[in-house]
Amino acid sequence: MAKKRKLRTLMHTRDPEEAPAVVICVGTRCCPRSESRAIADEARAYAAAHHPEVHVEVVGCLDVCKQGPIAATYPEIRFKKHVGKKRVRKLVDKLAR
Repeated sequence: MAKKRKLRTLMHTRDPEEAPAVVICVGTRCCPRSESRAIADEARAYAAAHHPEVHVEVVGCLDVCKQGPIAATYPEIRFKKHVGKKRVRKLVDKLAR
């Protein structure tokens, strides 16, 4: 539960309207930051081209380490582990529905 509370706190300061978002952890404990940033860039490009209503946010460590790269959906918080570029596109598609 603490992980969900931490994510809600981080997102509350960013998007008060609770628009759908994919949140990507760019902490360094679970995978290289360059890998997480590449996934975030892919998600942003895909969301901008296909689903502009879905936001893509990056946050520091979400404390779900050793299973990274990590992504979460917001406002319905669900953590996804071992996320790659293909899986992040699927997350954006799901949030757009």
